[in-house]
Amino acid sequence: MYERGYERALILELFRLIDWMIRLPEALEADFRQQLYTYEEQQRMPYVTTVEQAGIEKGMKQGVKQGEARTLLRLLDQKFGPEAAQVHRERIETAELEQLDTWLGRILTAETPETIFH
Repeated sequence: MYERGYERALILELFRLIDWMIRLPEALEADFRQQLYTYEEQQRMPYVTTVEQAGIEKGMKQGVKQGEARTLLRLLDQKFGPEAAQVHRERIETAELEQLDTWLGRILTAETPETIFH
């Protein structure tokens, strides 16, 4: 995209879209980031500062967390009805990412909403 003359702002927006759609494993993410930094340095492109990167990572984590919370609420609604989703909404929306992952792993075999959260 750099070589085709796209502006940096557009490239960042495209990266945000790709990050939202595709999640790389940590090792591949680190490798990709290193290759990107190397390319930007070779092309004399602006470097993303550590503070900017920390903000980007925080935003990505928050986006993943929100996506998992929405998914869990949608699955609760489909499996147990809208009342179950509403009863557990606040707990889900305030949960940490790791907890949401655990609950998502339990929903397929859960016989009641309560078995997901205990």
